[in-house]
Order: sequence, then C-alpha cells, then structure tokens
Amino acid sequence: MSVPEIKDLDGLLLPHLDKGKTIVATNISRLTSPGENYGSEMLKVDLTLKDETGCTEELSVVAKMIPESELFQELFNVQVSFKLETAFYDTVVPALQEFQRRRSATKVIDNFAEFYGARTSLVDGAVNEDAVLILENLKVRGYTNVDRYKGFDLKTTLHLLSVIAKFHAVPLALKLQDIETFNQKVKPFFACNNAQPPKQSIDISLMLKALEAKESCIRLLPKLIKSLEYVMVVPTEEFREPFATITHRDLWSNNLMVKFEAGEPVDSKIVDFQMYSYDTPVIDLLFFLLTSVETEVLKANLDPFFEHYHRAFTDTLKSLGCDIEPFSYDKFMEEIAVGVERELGHACFMLGYVIKAKTEYTVPDDSSDGPPATEHISFGEETLDRVWWILEECDRRGWLNF
Repeated sequence: MSVPEIKDLDGLLLPHLDKGKTIVATNISRLTSPGENYGSEMLKVDLTLKDETGCTEELSVVAKMIPESELFQELFNVQVSFKLETAFYDTVVPALQEFQRRRSATKVIDNFAEFYGARTSLVDGAVNEDAVLILENLKVRGYTNVDRYKGFDLKTTLHLLSVIAKFHAVPLALKLQDIETFNQKVKPFFACNNAQPPKQSIDISLMLKALEAKESCIRLLPKLIKSLEYVMVVPTEEFREPFATITHRDLWSNNLMVKFEAGEPVDSKIVDFQMYSYDTPVIDLLFFLLTSVETEVLKANLDPFFEHYHRAFTDTLKSLGCDIEPFSYDKFMEEIAVGVERELGHACFMLGYVIKAKTEYTVPDDSSDGPPATEHISFGEETLDRVWWILEECDRRGWLNF
C-alpha cells in the first residue's frame, strides 16, 4: 500500500529546528500497518540535517496524519481531536512546564514526545488530508511498548504510577495556584469543552455469554452492563472537585512507552492525546491498572498501587505549594469507589475486545455503516478469569453500589 504524501514538509519542520539547519534528505515509510491504528495514519520520517558549517546529523520523527478512511475520520471526530492533540503539545505542555519553573521545580514534567510542528491544512480552514502533527520518534530513542497480552510487571507499574500521578497533579496544581493561566492555556482544549462525535453503541453480548460460565458472577453482570453506558461518554458538567484535572481517557499499555536499562524502567512517555479532558484522575488510574498490569501482579498489589499513586500525587501537589488536606487518602478512596461505575465497563470491554482479544477487528471500508466488527472475537481463559476477578473484587470492596 502506498505511503501518504506529506506536502511542504520543510516548511513545517524548519521553524522547529535549530537556526541555520536545513533538510538535505528525507525518507518516509509507514510506522504501522494500514488499519493497525484506527485513529490516525502513523509515518516514520527519517531526516538528514545540515548546519551552516556543513556538518550533518540524523533526525527521526513521526508524522501523525488523519485516517484515510472517512468512516474513521467521523468516528474519531478528527475535526476536533486533531486540533486538541496539537494544542496539547504546543500550548498545554509548555504552560505546565513554565508553571513548574515559576514554582522552582527541580525537574519539569517531560513525559511526552518532543513537538516538531503541526498544521490542520495547507490553507486556513478545516482539518483535511494535509493535516499533520510531527513528534519525535520515541522508538529510536529506546522507548518501547510492552506486550499487551502480558502487561506491566511490578517495577514498571510502580514507575508508571509515579509518572501518571505527576501527569495528573501538575495541571491540578496549576488550577489551584494560577486559575487564570489554567483557564487560558489548558481548559479550552479539554474534550468536554469541544464538540463531541455521535455516541457509538457498545455490544458485549459475546463476552457476557462467555462470562456466564461462572455462576457466582452472573448476578454481577447487570452492573457491568450499566457501567457500559459511560463508555465513550465525556462528562461536560458536574465535575468532581477538587480532584478534577487533566485526564488522558485512554491510558493503557499501547499509549505508554517505557525505556529500560538492564531490564529496569528508567523513563517513560505518555502518547496519544486525542481524547484528553477534565475529570477525576481515578478514571485514568483504574483504567490503567485494570487493563495493563500483569494479572497476578494486580491481584497481589491493588492496595499498594493505590497507596503509591496517592503518595506521588500528593507529593507533587505539595512540592508545588498546594494544600494537600483536601486530597487525603480517605477522600481519594472515595473517588475510586465513584470511579468504578464509570470505568468498569470501559476496562472490561477493552480487555475482551481489544487488548487481549484473540482475533483483531475486521477493518471496514468506507461503505460500512458501523464500527469495526467483533463477530470473530474469542475470549481466552486468562481474559475471562481477569474479568471475573475484577467483578468479584469490586463487589467485595462495595464498589458496585450503583
């Protein structure tokens, strides 16, 4: 399949390169297979740069373009989501970093790919096929995704919980300390403040039938069905204060890239900011833990994981001059209990149909009138055991009172 063309790449990139550098060679290839990443087309762009002295260097970046399929352009609301993702890199992140510098932070938040430019089109107007977002290529810098079928081990989970906590706490601190900047440079770009795509129906009838094999869980399935009402719904009012902050809304293993040295996690990056919004941070926390941690590690460490996240969250708030009394562990656990209603269905759907599915979706063409087909999905015993455990654990903790 042909590689999409990036028009006027030099004009897009040069303003973001060091002064005096020019692009002397370009090689563009697909980063992912067609259909592998429904929300966008991902291209690998390898560049040779030359400075004023004639010295050359190599730079590898990723070009993120809108899906070629009109169906997926509509499903992923590209007229809004593309602009919001661009704003995250060129407006939101710099605002957060500048706030930390003003508060004398020893290290600013940098768990995101470096931004190298973006445009919505070649002329002013709507997002079209010439829209492109350029980011550093994290893979060539040693960042990788773990096997989604396995998930993160204990050490990597603890590392990521610290990163996720900081991702939530820094914008929350900005809101508490400098609401004017927050309202000008962060809040306008939340999904909740922008037009939403039509709600898509979620059908998990195949998984529900498989889950009925465990008799003790049958009584809990109505709770799972009720929670599905929240999947893909962006709250636009009645936010849970004071905890409400930036939320990624799709924080699973595919969107977390980790750098390892001698088998140890040393750094990580969060990617894919097409759906970030304003919400309680526990929706990200629950979704990450329930979908992306090794099953036995999750079962043995759920409370320690909550404690680790909360400690990193409040430590960050405190370091930025915030009063942490409103964010006590007891109040945090109240957030968790409320968040389960929202994330139970989301997590179980993703586990069964995407993350641990035995067969990939059937990719539709533009003539299709619905989302990717799920008729051929099968559910492994490990997946069913994990969902059964999630349901029973939430019930045991009294989190299914909705």
